[in-house]
Amino acid sequence: MKKLTKIPVLWLCCTLFFLPFLVAGPSSAQCNMVSAQIDAAAASCDTGDLDCFVSLAKNNVSCAANFAWYYMIVYAPDDPTVVQDRFLAALPYSFSLSKDLGTAIDLAYRANRGEQQAGSKTSANEYPSGQGSRSADEQPYGQ
Repeated sequence: MKKLTKIPVLWLCCTLFFLPFLVAGPSSAQCNMVSAQIDAAAASCDTGDLDCFVSLAKNNVSCAANFAWYYMIVYAPDDPTVVQDRFLAALPYSFSLSKDLGTAIDLAYRANRGEQQAGSKTSANEYPSGQGSRSADEQPYGQ
């Protein structure tokens, strides 16, 4: 009877010992860089150099999703799967890291597409609802 009571206690002790290591792995760690540090690191890369951003992510895995998002927002590549594949190939695999990268890249891609669609409906110096066809000396609102 004593052996049966020792097994659950041993299992519980081992689980409690290893649980912090599982939780604190690089994939579930929160990014420890503030936005100014991420901006400064990204500024060290040449314009559009995806390999540089992947290298930054390798050196700080917990911030990999932030570097991927930054790259996507600034350089707006046409194919987000290329960016995601490059990041995932260089980083250690974990489900949460893959999910975070996928989410960050997808959100940035959608934001860029939204900007492009909004921009295609109007010129850069025109309000979305139009500026009307008044002459230069005409007062707004009929005044």
